Amino acid sequence: MRDHKIDERKDKIRRIKEVIENTQDNIEFANDMLVASADERRKQLKAQNERRGNYVDTLQNELKEKLGKEKKQKK
Repeated sequence: MRDHKIDERKDKIRRIKEVIENTQDNIEFANDMLVASADERRKQLKAQNERRGNYVDTLQNELKEKLGKEKKQKK
């Protein structure tokens, strides 16, 4: 039963890392689009990227918490 919880945590950690990477890729793509976009669309993309950046920060904090809990349980 204990191994199942560890595997489950590792899977959550892997998924969080994937979401962070995908979100950062979306930010980069939107930044590239900013160069070629009209003013209104540019504002929308900037706002969207700001939300994405906040989301990445939240996920990274969650990841740190999960990794910290995992280390504590291994002791």
